[in-house]
Amino acid sequence: MVVDRQFRRRGGAFRRGRTALLGLSGALLLTIALSGCEEASEQTGEAQVPPPSVVVAAAVPREVAETADFVGRVDAYREVEIRARVRGFLLDSPFEEGTRVEKDQLLFVIDPAEFEAARDAAAAELERAEATAKAAEKEVERARTLIKRGNISQSVLDEREADASRSKADVSAAKASLRQAELELGYTEIRSPIAGRIGARAFDVGNLIDPESGVLATVVAIDPVHVNFPISERDLLDYMQNRLGTEGPGEEPTPLLRLTNGDVYKEKGRFEFLDNRVDPTTGTIKLHAVFPNPDRLLLPGQFVTVVLRESAPESRVVVPQAAVQANQAGHFLLVVGEDNRAEARPVVMGPRDGADWVVREGLSEGEVVIVEGLQKVRPGAAVQPVRAEGEGQ
Repeated sequence: MVVDRQFRRRGGAFRRGRTALLGLSGALLLTIALSGCEEASEQTGEAQVPPPSVVVAAAVPREVAETADFVGRVDAYREVEIRARVRGFLLDSPFEEGTRVEKDQLLFVIDPAEFEAARDAAAAELERAEATAKAAEKEVERARTLIKRGNISQSVLDEREADASRSKADVSAAKASLRQAELELGYTEIRSPIAGRIGARAFDVGNLIDPESGVLATVVAIDPVHVNFPISERDLLDYMQNRLGTEGPGEEPTPLLRLTNGDVYKEKGRFEFLDNRVDPTTGTIKLHAVFPNPDRLLLPGQFVTVVLRESAPESRVVVPQAAVQANQAGHFLLVVGEDNRAEARPVVMGPRDGADWVVREGLSEGEVVIVEGLQKVRPGAAVQPVRAEGEGQ
């Protein structure tokens, strides 16, 4: 009986040990199975998500001239403020606001009645003065004849000659008054002194205007136009030293304009003025250039970018401007390598040339950069490059 109880106890212990071993083995197998499933799942997921498609372009060489950009403002070549020179009621203003006017075109008419009357009165006064002067001259001739006969004294002759001189002076004064009256009558018709575009009228017909009324309208000549811009003292010195370092006087740089929408203005300009002093508060000197404006595309007050070409064209590596990004460290490009993985490449940029941008350092000819789809790419990630339209495959 004792042996039997010992056997049963040992048998129970054996069964419990075997059960624990089987449980441990099952847990281990389940862990291995789950790990394998996860790896398979990850491999399956990676295979199902393809690399993002991006548009790429190759860095190519191009003949580009060194340029410098300056912010400029368009001003009218000539600007005239139309003002009244006499007092009167405005009868007419025969022009359309905002349209082109020609030189000597009639702009405003002031009631001329008062001035016509003043002119007629001045003309009548001149006739009276001339008649008086003619009579005084005859008196002088008569007195000279009488003094030869001894009929009058010398003092009488002197008095008549003085009267004749005063009469001549009266004639001169009357002529001056007539000229003044005619001038004032002429001022009742206000004409444009230049050809150009006229702005809005400040007074409507029926208003009383005079020289104190201010500007009636403004006429600006906008073909050609002035473009004024400041240049730093350093840039000016660099330019002058470069010119002195060349053989002969060299050619003046041709200023170009880039408009606010990014387009390059088709007309080329020429320099007309360089100020004779540097502004001590800003360290800049004023320049202005003249640009033809046959299409009236440039308007006074408009801001533009003045582009100066500083050297002869040279072969430079360029990329589309859309490929260039910037951060706190400077400019960089996403370059696609042979393994189709994106690399963030720091670069030193040069001048812009139309839609392209010169790369001074950091990129070689033929390397491929991402142009579109930049937001979908992180450095080191694989991409699926697609050539930009117009590029060779």
